[in-house]
Amino acid sequence: MELIDRYVYAVTEQLPEDMKEDVRKELRGNIEDMLPDDYTEEDVKAVLEELGNPWKIAEEYQPKKRYLIGPALYSKYFTVLKLVAGIVMTVVAAVTIMGWVFTPLTEGDGPSSYAEMFSELIWVTVQGGLQAALWVTFAFVAIEREWFGITGKIEGVSMTDDPWSVSDLPTIPVQSKKIPRTGTIFSIIFTMLVTAVVYFQPELIGVFIRDSEGFTIYSLLETDRLQAYLPFILLLALFQMILFVWKYIVQYWNLRLWAVHTIASVLISILLIVMANDTALISDAFFNNKLFFEVSLSTVVNQRDIIVRVFAAIVVVITVWDAIDAFLKTRKKAA
Repeated sequence: MELIDRYVYAVTEQLPEDMKEDVRKELRGNIEDMLPDDYTEEDVKAVLEELGNPWKIAEEYQPKKRYLIGPALYSKYFTVLKLVAGIVMTVVAAVTIMGWVFTPLTEGDGPSSYAEMFSELIWVTVQGGLQAALWVTFAFVAIEREWFGITGKIEGVSMTDDPWSVSDLPTIPVQSKKIPRTGTIFSIIFTMLVTAVVYFQPELIGVFIRDSEGFTIYSLLETDRLQAYLPFILLLALFQMILFVWKYIVQYWNLRLWAVHTIASVLISILLIVMANDTALISDAFFNNKLFFEVSLSTVVNQRDIIVRVFAAIVVVITVWDAIDAFLKTRKKAA
């Protein structure tokens, strides 16, 4: 019966993945044992009312009473923490090593330089992991306390002692509204990679030309000017992290998730367009390479307005399409 399915779903969605199937079978069996042979929908409602709030049932199934984040979200918190910290530490280490590859040791550098490089690698990697842990913890606190209207609980399932009834049970989500976790993980990796490069090694953003002496980097951005944008970039990265964690927890599109997703996309688009319009942000040295050998700097500058407009149009189109696509998924109903 649908009511039983919805109740079992509301309980098991609060639990770690490795427990869900066993609890699902046990809980369904207990409910069926409490029902008469020829039960009606009213009988099912009475049994479910007797069992009580699904969140409280889920709390009883939790292997340990852990309240750092809260029993309903702790297992997901620990999973996401390990995932994000691992991604960030790997990305930061990779970016640091890339910086060394393209800016090798000069003549005369010896073992002490290698030791300093190794120490720097360990330090930035640990620092990245600690920052990731801080960001993930902040994201879960924001979700659990429902800051900005963000919530990780199953819709209709209260985590308080407020009166509860069967009518509060959530509907089982439509599969077409599901957000693939692989896509969320890829988005986390991409966001962390871009943020790490911009923060730690912005000079790597540009054109790499190989010659007899190795690689020469023609950086796209003026690092001094970029400093003015770093606070906004980091804030948006944190906002994105909260959004990714929220998607990872709830797994299905809903209107509040869509609204925050759209706000984040619009803010990122605005920042990109503002940065593209900032003439002081683009390095003149970027154009002094072999790729632009036959194109004068004045020609590029003259075409700059067109380039910026085309870039802005592309950003706007992508943002609008992404918002529409997410909204359509949010509004999908079961067949």
